[in-house]
Amino acid sequence: MKFFFLIFFIMLFSQAANANKKDITNINFKSSVAKGKIGKSYEIVKVGSGEPVIGKSAYKFVAIPFDCGRDDKHTDCGEVVLYKENRYRSKGDRVRSELSSHDNTFKGERWLTLSIYLPEDYKTISPTVTSFYQIYEKHGGPAFKIEDFYGIMVGSIMHSGKLIAKTKLLEIDNMKGKWTHIVMHNNYSKKKDKGFYNIWVNSKYKSSFNGQTYGSSTTKGLYVKAGIYQTYLSRYLKKIGMNPEWKKGQAAGDFPTQIIYMDNIFKSKSKEKLKKNIVKVYKDFDIPKGLDLDNLEPKVLNENSGKFYAIVFSKSDPSAEFIAYDISKSKANIKAMKKCFEKYDDCTIGSSYKLN
Repeated sequence: MKFFFLIFFIMLFSQAANANKKDITNINFKSSVAKGKIGKSYEIVKVGSGEPVIGKSAYKFVAIPFDCGRDDKHTDCGEVVLYKENRYRSKGDRVRSELSSHDNTFKGERWLTLSIYLPEDYKTISPTVTSFYQIYEKHGGPAFKIEDFYGIMVGSIMHSGKLIAKTKLLEIDNMKGKWTHIVMHNNYSKKKDKGFYNIWVNSKYKSSFNGQTYGSSTTKGLYVKAGIYQTYLSRYLKKIGMNPEWKKGQAAGDFPTQIIYMDNIFKSKSKEKLKKNIVKVYKDFDIPKGLDLDNLEPKVLNENSGKFYAIVFSKSDPSAEFIAYDISKSKANIKAMKKCFEKYDDCTIGSSYKLN
């Protein structure tokens, strides 16, 4: 009898946990590279807990310093893992508190949303790369990443992990202590005349991109990853004077714990379907203004449409961006480099692409 009640309790708890997720996301997520970690891949925090929540509940992600994990095919800790017969893979130099929808792939046109909350004590750890959200080519690498880039939230457009364009979305300091809402209307295609991105932050139109939107010709679809994913911890360790040859579970020292909260991680084939999903989730609450799809700022026709857009930054001060436009890609790069060299001597091209 005790065994029956134990099984019943476990089933009830599991169903409740899954039900709680429905107001956070409509995507089937699983923990990512989590075996052997001390901390959890994620937590679900509820309204009334004293932690930031929109509606009923939200995801909480905590990246504990040097708390790396592994799965059957990957490792964040640096050891070598056999993942196919006579084939090995070693990643290392990474830590994550992350969810992945690896088995929930899609292609083509999608409307996507997410909401991010950064605590007041959140700390940027660049040049270590901190990703919050990724759209990933299955077996191919990232197609899109939302990252903390030297204190700026940027959107990085990629082909199988190779950077194609980077666009500024919002300063990290302007995200602390509040929810930031992101809406995207994207089409994923190998064809340059069909792929596109349109991005809004807190209802304000921020960026667009037209062209090829994923790289792998053999990809089996794309999927969403959400949470904290820190890559190349050794870079920040060098910056703060710690030994870059870190070990799993070592003392944190001056390396900070990063915490973020996420909600409204939704994906739909159309704007109307996404609206219905949001209305259903918020039936007992006010819909956040940044998720009101009927009041998104109209897409602005850029006066530089058809020209190449070059972004150059200083390696010693990456937050200082220098931008130039020209009908020639090389001339746009040269113009932006000249602007940078007027103030710095360590300039590098961040991205260069054609505006449509």
